[in-house]
Amino acid sequence: SSLPGLSCWDRIDEDEADLVAAEVQLDPNLLPLVNGESDDQVFRFYWLDAYEDQFSQPGVVFLFGKVWIESANTYVSCCVTVKNIERTVYLLPRETEIDLSTGKETETPVTIMSVFKEFNDTISPKYKIMKFKSKKVEKYYAFEIPDVPAKSEYLEVKYSAECPRLPQDLKGQTFSHVFGTNTSSLELLLMNQKIKGPCWLEIKNPRMVPSNQPVSWCKVEAVAMKPGLVNVVKELSPPPPLVVMSFSMKTIQNPKTHQNEVVALAALVHQKFPLDKAPPQPPFQTHFCAVSKPSDCIFPYDFKEAIRKKNAKIEIAATERTLLGFFLAKIHKIDPDVVVGHNIYGFDLEVLLQRINLCKVPHWSKIGRLRRSNMPKLGGRGGFAERNAACGRMICDVEISAKELIRCKSYHLSELVHQILKTEKVTILPEEIPNMYSDSPRLLFMLENTWTDAKFILQIMCELNVLPLALQITNISGNVMSRTMMGGRSERNEFLLLHAFHEKDYIVPDKQVFKKPPQKLVDEDEDFEDQNKSKIGKKKAAYAGGLVLEPKVGFYDKFILLLDFNSLYPSIIQEFNICFTTVQRLSSEVQKRAEVEEEEEIPELPDPSLEMGILPKEIRKLVERRCQVKQLMKQPDLNPDLYLQYDIRQKALKLTANSMYGCLGFSYSRFYAKPLAALVTHKGREILMHTKEMVQKMNLEVIYGDTDSIMINTNSTSLDEVFKLGNKIKNEVNKLYKLLEIDIDGIFKSLLLLKKKKYAALSVEPTGDGKYVTKQELKGLDIVRRDWCDLAKQTGNYVIGQILSDQPRDIIVENIQRRLMEIGENVVSGQIPASQFEINKALTKDPQDYPDKKALPHVHVAMWINSHGGRKVKAGDTVSYIICQDGSDLSASQRAYAPEQLKKQENLKIDYQYYLSQQIHPVVARICMPIEGIDSVLIATWLGLDPSQFRVHHHYHKDENDALVGGPAQLTDEEKHRDCERFKFCCLKCGTENIYDNVFDGSGRFIEPSLQRCSKTECEEPPFSYVVQMNNKLLLDIRRHIRKYYSGWLICEEPTCQNRTRRLPLSFSRSGPVCQACRKAVLRPEYSDKALYTQLCFYRYIFDVDYAMDKVVTEEERGTCK
Repeated sequence: SSLPGLSCWDRIDEDEADLVAAEVQLDPNLLPLVNGESDDQVFRFYWLDAYEDQFSQPGVVFLFGKVWIESANTYVSCCVTVKNIERTVYLLPRETEIDLSTGKETETPVTIMSVFKEFNDTISPKYKIMKFKSKKVEKYYAFEIPDVPAKSEYLEVKYSAECPRLPQDLKGQTFSHVFGTNTSSLELLLMNQKIKGPCWLEIKNPRMVPSNQPVSWCKVEAVAMKPGLVNVVKELSPPPPLVVMSFSMKTIQNPKTHQNEVVALAALVHQKFPLDKAPPQPPFQTHFCAVSKPSDCIFPYDFKEAIRKKNAKIEIAATERTLLGFFLAKIHKIDPDVVVGHNIYGFDLEVLLQRINLCKVPHWSKIGRLRRSNMPKLGGRGGFAERNAACGRMICDVEISAKELIRCKSYHLSELVHQILKTEKVTILPEEIPNMYSDSPRLLFMLENTWTDAKFILQIMCELNVLPLALQITNISGNVMSRTMMGGRSERNEFLLLHAFHEKDYIVPDKQVFKKPPQKLVDEDEDFEDQNKSKIGKKKAAYAGGLVLEPKVGFYDKFILLLDFNSLYPSIIQEFNICFTTVQRLSSEVQKRAEVEEEEEIPELPDPSLEMGILPKEIRKLVERRCQVKQLMKQPDLNPDLYLQYDIRQKALKLTANSMYGCLGFSYSRFYAKPLAALVTHKGREILMHTKEMVQKMNLEVIYGDTDSIMINTNSTSLDEVFKLGNKIKNEVNKLYKLLEIDIDGIFKSLLLLKKKKYAALSVEPTGDGKYVTKQELKGLDIVRRDWCDLAKQTGNYVIGQILSDQPRDIIVENIQRRLMEIGENVVSGQIPASQFEINKALTKDPQDYPDKKALPHVHVAMWINSHGGRKVKAGDTVSYIICQDGSDLSASQRAYAPEQLKKQENLKIDYQYYLSQQIHPVVARICMPIEGIDSVLIATWLGLDPSQFRVHHHYHKDENDALVGGPAQLTDEEKHRDCERFKFCCLKCGTENIYDNVFDGSGRFIEPSLQRCSKTECEEPPFSYVVQMNNKLLLDIRRHIRKYYSGWLICEEPTCQNRTRRLPLSFSRSGPVCQACRKAVLRPEYSDKALYTQLCFYRYIFDVDYAMDKVVTEEERGTCK
């Protein structure tokens, strides 16, 4: 077999023994203490991760990190248990006491003493709170519960977390609200001690943990008896280097039990991975690799010999249990701070823990750092149990990180390797694994493949700078780093605001418990066209978002100026001082009224004299810090390490500042404040409209605008002029605001504007001296979306390239024609590789949660993949499929197959007709819509499709409103009635059919009433002698048309579908009812009200003599005037 010479086993440091921290001998009776800032002996360590179990160990937080061991000259892992973190609640006193039985107010005024008395006498015994401390405090409040005063005295009560928490909605005679009932111990610790992300901490009076009862797997353990003993070290020293381990594993599905079994593992380790510098090269120092075998295979006879020859360090495990035991022992010994993988949360961790459980491998909890006996429930939502199992070790899942940091059509490892590392990954499918055991070279190849995957994963992490970036973001937001690496931006903003409000003595909103977990994973690039296929009943937006101006559709070949506001929403929040503390929200009564009337109540802007609120202050801090960092980056002789560090920092600051607005409008956020979010977007819309009006006053044409940007047709062909113009507009707009600034975002040499959020352009990048280079830029077009196959995308790309090029129109049309004919022939003759036909679509839910699995091709294929073992696909994953001819007459969407099915099953052929008519044709037709001389019928002909199936779409351009009123007024009568059925009447004498479409026949001098004579010249009988019969015929015709209209046939707009039905489906999109056959297009009435109206107008017109007389006379008069 053509297997590459195994090279990866040679690159191993022989002297790896001195690298392993596991060898460090520690004195169990001594803690490594240092002199603290106030000269007492303290335990100083750098904390990385925190864990709490609110149910079985309330009031305890475990902090994990690194501590310096002087004698061994190295850092080792440590675990600090912080105990006795008390619950802290705040009771808001009422104005006057209330009678709880009737709910009526009494005359008795409330004092803090009376609140204490009620808590002491009734509340604490009821909730079994034996001991508590309380005091009067002054606190502020600025959030969404109506009728809580902005500033008030509260009774602060602290009691042991061992006692139950109070209910969130508790009310009393003397107090109306309780705040802080469900605040977690971890949050209290981080807030009260002002710990913002990983940093150096000092523990005063640390206690030893008895060596016979360790709580963790760490090398050093200490206890802080109360949270006040934990303090942040003031002086900033760099973080210690970490132990990083990346791993990859191969699994195979057991045919009998359908369980995934682990057959091979490879891991790469670096003992001193820096968090604040460029990643080391190579990013690993040592590796280990282990292989066992599926139950129905045996190892090749010469396998040990082959390993020896290769000098490869491979552990052979007779059973899966041995393999997992080896892996846990290795993790314990290496003690990694960070575990890196791909899809760890979705797959690896869950499978490892399940197998460890099933094979009864001892000490499962070594996967993390806390010693635990009972394994948590696996496979829940969001990898919750898996994360807890690994607590103390930060998990870096490069799939999650890549989703946050880059755009990719899918986030499978092979795609990431291709896009980030620019090389190709060999994938071994689960079903190929048993064959790998047939001989040693193959098995070695499989192990090398696993090893290479682990290396790729590590390289991706280094390439994206995941760890340094996560550290910076966590230090800015003040949350826990392992949570930052799980994605989820709302929690970061939440912590940033929690810290800010906490410092200013505000009561913060309590965490709400939502019954239905929020669906996190919604494809961001889904625009509504596609959403109405799957998510038919989309929730109405809670408040209006950004403004999108109606685009002036068409092709522009003069310079187009694109201006956009820098960070619009953060700037608005600062410009107008929009904050929880400054904006007056409505009282509860007004709110209820507004909800009933479904009226968008936009609050007033704060008074300009108010001092700056907390939210704008925080954003300003982020912006200023970013400016400072960018200044630092401009230093001339900056060393590259520092430059990288600054760059990561400014990126983290930008990410955080721009997502601050999000926490106002995200309904599951703790700081959700719809009125504020609505006010911000309202100002945004106002500013965009204002800018548009200003530009139009300067006699320029605004052709499009979206949220924070505006496109201007300059009608100029000189680049200098355009820049001058751009700067002029920029200065005019920026004069109006203190902070908001608009900037030239780009200049397009040519632009194809198709519709809202969809355009293609050639952007100009000046190279100096008046010259420039151009680059194609696509926004929202089908070809940048992943649910079109590569062939359709490439074709679309070619067509766009042609349209945007400088060639004359006829050449462009010719080139497009030639290319499409070529593609049509190649597709049918099978010259195009199958991979070009793959369509990718992301799952927004887990496949089994979709109601209509059959109708959605990607869900159908996902179900097939999941039933066949190997990796399970879940919400957020991308599924590839190909539409095939399988001999059945099912609709195309039910003939979707995974690419590997196409390879294996003889009877499957790619459905070329589908690809030409439903993939290439629509993509090209949409792009060519504004282009004269190309229409969908022509495109169909060029692709070799049956053109009669494609009618030219007119209904795109017509405004629906004028369509109802019989079309635009400037049409002549002939044009207006062009599509009407003519009035036919048989001459009763000779039987000739006469067709009437006008009052008069002939023209000029030879004009005569059309009912004067029969169309057969020999027949003398004038038709108007049969008026009664004509009357009846007309009445029957009119009734027939009305009946046709009321029979209500609907027909699908999609030319290839043509589904005809009278059933109005229940699923609607913005443009009408969705066709249930193709789920692609909308059903239109076969005979519309407009057609009926025009037909009736036509009947009136052909018998309206006065109108016809006026027309004829005016024509005659005109003739004589000439």
